[in-house]
Amino acid sequence: MPTHHFCKITCPHNEQHAYSCAINENPLNALCQPTNSRSKRAVGFYSKFWSPGRTITITFTQALPEAIKARVEQVIRMWEPYVNLKFEFEDGDHGDIRIALNAKFNESVMGTDALSVPSYEPTLSIATPHTSEDFNPTLLHEFGHALGLSHEHQHPSANIPWDKEKAFRYFQETQGWTLEEITYNLFDIDNSPDIYRGSYDPHSIMHYEILNDLTIGDWTVGYNTELSEQDKISISNIYPPA
Repeated sequence: MPTHHFCKITCPHNEQHAYSCAINENPLNALCQPTNSRSKRAVGFYSKFWSPGRTITITFTQALPEAIKARVEQVIRMWEPYVNLKFEFEDGDHGDIRIALNAKFNESVMGTDALSVPSYEPTLSIATPHTSEDFNPTLLHEFGHALGLSHEHQHPSANIPWDKEKAFRYFQETQGWTLEEITYNLFDIDNSPDIYRGSYDPHSIMHYEILNDLTIGDWTVGYNTELSEQDKISISNIYPPA
C-alpha cells in the first residue's frame, strides 16, 4: 500500500473567535447559503472564505533556503489564475497564512480560521519532505484548505464504502492519527447549511487517494496530483473576478 502523508484539517481552538474573524473578513460569510445562481462544484465551508479582491500575505515560520521558498511560492501560485485574490510572500513570520515545513503532519486550518490562530503558530504545515515527489501535490492540496475548501471525499455524494476497521488500523499505523482524527477527516459528512458544495469530483486535488484495500468491494480513487478542471471552476466561482 502507498504510505503518503495524508492531510488533516486543523480545527480552531475557539470556534466563536474563528467565526468572528470570518465575518469581519467577509460579511457575506454570515450567510448560510449562496445568494446567486453560479454553479457550485466543490465542497467548502461557506463561512470561511476570504474577501474577494484582497491580498493574502504568506510567510514562513522558519529560516529556509531561498530555493525551497521559491518552490513553495511556485506551487501556491498555481491557484492564483483562478482566484480574485493576490498572494504576497513576505519576510518575517506574521503573515495571514504562516507555513511550516518539516512538520509532524500535513495539516491546515480552513480559510479565514487562519486569522484566529495565534501569530506565533503556523496555519499550514507540511510533513512531506521537499525532496519527495509528493511535495507539490501535498502543498497544492493544503493550500486548497487555506482558501476554504474541504475534503472532497467527504462530499455527501461520494458514498465511499469504507471498510472502517481496516481504515482505522491503516491510518493509525501509517499516519499516527487518533481514532477521533480519523473519524473527523475520513468519515464525517457534514450536511449543515454553511457547507458550500456542488458536484462530487473524484479528480479533485482535495480528494484523498482511496485505496481498494480500505473499501468494501471494488472501489478506489487514484492519487490526484494536479488541480482538476472542476477545481479551477469551483475556486473561480468562490472568488469571482471583480
